Amino acid sequence: MRDKGLWLSVLGPLEAWTDDRSLRFGSPARRAVLGLLLLDPGVPVRRDAIVDLLWGDSPPRTAVTLVQAHVSRIRRALRGGRRFGDDEVIDSLGGAYRLSLSAMAVDLLDFRDLAARAAAARDARQDATAAEYYERAVNLWRGEPFADVAALRGHPGITALRQELVGVLLQYAEVTRDLGQHNRVLLRLQALADAEPLNERVHAHLMIALAGSGQQADAVRVYEGVRSRLDRELGLYPGEELADAYMRVLRQELRTRNREQAHARVPALAAGHPVPRQLPAAPRCFTGRPDELAWLSALAEQDVTHPKGVVIATLTGMAGIGKTALAMHWAHRMAARFPDGQLFVNLRGSGPSGTPVVPADALGGILISLGVPPARIPPDIDGRAALYRSLLADSRMLIVLDNAHDAEQVRPFLPGSPTCLVLVTSRSWLTGLAAEGAHLMTLGVLSESESRTLLVQHLRARSTAIDPVVINELAASCGGLPLAVCDAAARAVASPGLPLTTLASELRDTHRRLDALDTGEPVTSLRAVFSWSRARLGNPASRLFRLLGVYPGPDITVPAAASLAALTPGQTGLALGELCAEHLLTEHVPGRYTCHELLRSYAAEEAGIRENRENRRAAVQRVLDHYLRASAVASGLLCHGQAEALSVPPRPGVTLAEIRGPEQAVDWLEREQHVLLALIRQAAEGGYAPYAWELPWTAGWFFRDKEGWQRLAAAQQAALTVATGQDDLVGMAMVRQQLGWLGFLLGDVAGARHHLDEAEELSQQFGRVRLQAVSGLCNAPARPPRHRVVETTDRARKILLLSRDAGNLQEEVRALYSIDWCLVQLGGRAKAADLSRRTPRAYRTLRLRCCPYYWRT
Repeated sequence: MRDKGLWLSVLGPLEAWTDDRSLRFGSPARRAVLGLLLLDPGVPVRRDAIVDLLWGDSPPRTAVTLVQAHVSRIRRALRGGRRFGDDEVIDSLGGAYRLSLSAMAVDLLDFRDLAARAAAARDARQDATAAEYYERAVNLWRGEPFADVAALRGHPGITALRQELVGVLLQYAEVTRDLGQHNRVLLRLQALADAEPLNERVHAHLMIALAGSGQQADAVRVYEGVRSRLDRELGLYPGEELADAYMRVLRQELRTRNREQAHARVPALAAGHPVPRQLPAAPRCFTGRPDELAWLSALAEQDVTHPKGVVIATLTGMAGIGKTALAMHWAHRMAARFPDGQLFVNLRGSGPSGTPVVPADALGGILISLGVPPARIPPDIDGRAALYRSLLADSRMLIVLDNAHDAEQVRPFLPGSPTCLVLVTSRSWLTGLAAEGAHLMTLGVLSESESRTLLVQHLRARSTAIDPVVINELAASCGGLPLAVCDAAARAVASPGLPLTTLASELRDTHRRLDALDTGEPVTSLRAVFSWSRARLGNPASRLFRLLGVYPGPDITVPAAASLAALTPGQTGLALGELCAEHLLTEHVPGRYTCHELLRSYAAEEAGIRENRENRRAAVQRVLDHYLRASAVASGLLCHGQAEALSVPPRPGVTLAEIRGPEQAVDWLEREQHVLLALIRQAAEGGYAPYAWELPWTAGWFFRDKEGWQRLAAAQQAALTVATGQDDLVGMAMVRQQLGWLGFLLGDVAGARHHLDEAEELSQQFGRVRLQAVSGLCNAPARPPRHRVVETTDRARKILLLSRDAGNLQEEVRALYSIDWCLVQLGGRAKAADLSRRTPRAYRTLRLRCCPYYWRT
């Protein structure tokens, strides 16, 4: 149905649609009056005819008043539809009423308009266009006219409507016969013949359609059946039209004529025009993708097992992922399955021109390739698409639409025949096609072994020996991206004197990586193909993408991305969705986004070009601030007193993470461990004070594996240089304390003692009790075993006094627990129990969520 505010049905049950579906015609009498007006829209209907319809020979005395009331109610209901507004929909003409054509949306009017257009196209010898109009016209019929209006059953107007349909349907059958497309009308002819068993003209067309569809025996049975009924019921012999159709079936003249007409669908073929074989060359080197190839082959079987509509397969993914290569490899393998030809169109949805192909222009080229003379190609997109579908009806053809911009660009190329298959590649998701039954597949990167195999296939042209170790390194640097593998191989083959080890070194350098993969041609250079995707972004998404180049984490959340770009969470969600739609990002788990390492290198380049140094550093500081505050909240929820007041004030544009309760704190720290390590390293190496020591101070305690400790220690060595260069005593003390307990955990006891002694001495200089307490307690386990318990007890007692003097209840509790532990180690359980009773009641049941580092032995 058309997109209208109100649609009134004549060619089926009387129904009305409005935007809010509120329009109803409740009483049978009102439905009958409306139906009578609809039988011939625009023609006046006398009041007497309405009275006769409703009451026959026995109208009530108030019949005229009742008719007026019914018309008034209908008029008021129709005015309520959004389609009409205040327009008059029923005109009163003396003793008659007429529906206003200017205000009505009636399927009968559309039916007649489409039939008239079809007849005009047929007169102009545009049979394919005529067939499309006829098909749209007959599709408007949805059963018996006014099937739910009892008063109109048997009305002469209904009979006239049915005859009108029969005439249009038979004209449609003649056009499809001339096109050799009998299947298009066969089912409708069979249904009409069943409804009118004595209509010779209908049965004659049915016989021709059956024979043209290869069902000659069924066509003969149809003739025998109607001949028998005519003789039995009317005592008549078959007429000339039926007898002529019978003779054509028996002589098999129809088959010869059909073959000629089938060639007439593509006139150039009759003159030796080749069947279209438009597929570009298959990729010379191809490997992997077994699941994707099996998926495509299974879809190709659906036209046989489930012939319900054209099969549409879409391959989507990031730039350079190998969508076109996969499509071409599979299409060449399956070409024999499509003997009527293979069409190929590069829609240029992403490319150096920046202008996608206009569908009307591409369809014109396809029609010419199918043999249509240029003079017979319709000028408009609808006419070209209709002719295209007509030519492909009942054919077995593969249509490959490469590099589509969006679903709207693809739709005109979709045939109507279930024996055709459409294969679309695009960087966009094309979810609009999924709603129409398309099957979507998003391609991922190649596995390590597949990348190595593809690289070796390309490098066979290089005469020098290939070192497997270097091959592994080159393949790993390409990140499983097929275009990157091909570009690396192209560099090696084009420069035989270039050692592969040098190429591998260039690929290891993130600042030179894209230069190493530059082939000098926009179509194959990785930087160029990435730029085409970036060029399709709006400003917020484009800026967020390039700022991801200065973000070191392996993935990012919405709040962190909002902080990075100084956007609101709502704006960030839209930008991330746009980046995902272009496959520049992937939501690998709900709420967390990541991208390919080569895309990250490209984003970093874009940030260096389009963002000045101040903007880049401000973006890094915002995201560091986001993680500093989030880790402080999480630490405070899990280890009471672990986090203290932050020295750096909140930065504008930072979005805070929502962490409510210990369980969410644990989940946040678990998910963000790798991000925190990357940010701590960036803060230290980039000189971002005081984040270089405050971030590991609030979050470092959570790392529990040797690799994390090692990475944290390396970052803190760099942070110590930063703090020393700024003569920041607090920073130096915090870094020393961190290096101390990390050295102890990693087995460097001497180094740990050195750093902890320095931290304790620095903390005494500026009287920071908390830092002094922590440094002292951490230093005790680094002493020799025979001194550890005694020294820890002495230090804990000292810290207890310092904490009480400073009014720091949390540190007081820590010191008490430390003394309690030492007493137990020395065998003084009674004293320990007495001390526990004297522990402040508010903290007696305190349970730390992780083991404090002070107690590690």
